[in-house]
Amino acid sequence: MIRAGIGQTFEAFGVGLFRLHWLLTVMAFMSFSMNFTVLPIVAFDLGGDNSSVALAMAGNGVAWFFIGPFAGALTDRFPKRRLIALAQTAIAINYAIIGFLILTGRIEVIWLTASTLLLGACFAFTGPSRRAYVADIVPPRLVGNGVALLQSGLTFPQSVGPVLGSLLLFAPFIGADGAYFIMAGILAVTIASLFLMPPGSPRNVPRGSVTRELLLGLRYAWRQPRLRVLLATLLLVSATAGPYQNILPGLLENVFGIESRNLGLTTWPMGVGSLIVGLSVAGVVGTRWSGGVLLVMSCAFGLGVALLGVTPNALVMLPVIFLVGSGFSAFQTLNTAEVIQQSDREYHGRITALTFLPFGVQSFTGLGFGQLADIIGEQDVFILMGLSSIVISLALGITYLRMKQPTVQLPTAEQLIRRTVRPVAAVMRPQK
Repeated sequence: MIRAGIGQTFEAFGVGLFRLHWLLTVMAFMSFSMNFTVLPIVAFDLGGDNSSVALAMAGNGVAWFFIGPFAGALTDRFPKRRLIALAQTAIAINYAIIGFLILTGRIEVIWLTASTLLLGACFAFTGPSRRAYVADIVPPRLVGNGVALLQSGLTFPQSVGPVLGSLLLFAPFIGADGAYFIMAGILAVTIASLFLMPPGSPRNVPRGSVTRELLLGLRYAWRQPRLRVLLATLLLVSATAGPYQNILPGLLENVFGIESRNLGLTTWPMGVGSLIVGLSVAGVVGTRWSGGVLLVMSCAFGLGVALLGVTPNALVMLPVIFLVGSGFSAFQTLNTAEVIQQSDREYHGRITALTFLPFGVQSFTGLGFGQLADIIGEQDVFILMGLSSIVISLALGITYLRMKQPTVQLPTAEQLIRRTVRPVAAVMRPQK
């Protein structure tokens, strides 16, 4: 029953180490959310068009696309805490350098692109590591719930981070440079706190080449029909509707006549919707309702993006943004948790890395949508993105619902007898 599933929504929070892991992840993602609000605003102010924003954001996805799968294979081989600490240290240094360039007036769009390229490379390690780490600190039956709660927890910074980022841009003596220094400081706190956590044991995988292990992970995912459809849905929906954030600064400036630095103040309902709905669906993971809810929320996300194309002003945009955030959060939470739930533990790092590939593809499609928005207008592009996403969601969602649920193979009576009699016989057999 769906009521029972919702009743178990917070079950993984009963594990103390998971609560600490959740808190540190949310704190780190707060700085990431602030960056993905401040960065497009800085890029739009520098270039003055949607293409500049898409170019500045592209480095993140490009790194995810090319490095992510290999990072997933490494995640299965090394302690998770070490990978997370090293990656977050590099991100904190990155933020400090961007803040210094803005402070000295030397910042350019190309430096923002280089920054997101490094960020994407680091995220390629922290994302799979954080999700796969859940399997090290909670019982096996709570892995799906823990991943869903972790993913839902990332929606809280999405509601607070953009507002905080915008307020810092308006604040005297802070501005964009100060915002980046504050982001680096937040990460420094989380890095120090990471050593309260256990190292996170590597998986029992063959010590062959990373490329071979990556290929084994890809082959494993391809041979699981349900995993294949889930990953394809995440990839195609993210590629079509995901780049909507790149065009929001242009929508505010060119259509609504509002300064782009107000972005966080006009998109805060996105995070609220993400938090409320994302937590609500966490308990549905692994139940017979998950496929239907996944389809509905994926279509809701596409509908919200399409409605941005007919929104007349920033006030009406607020409930539309709430729908966008709710739909995307629930879709991503359910999809990712189901992927982890339905994959073997030894492949968690590699399979989790595949869930980040859509963000890489999203950067490539985002460049195209950004240039198209400069030609035909932001709102026409929103309609195109949203409707395409709905068509993809319906096609793959219905396919997924028609697939049979994986069944547990129960042993036959003969197998049960053998498993019972053989150990007893071995004990009773006279020893030589």
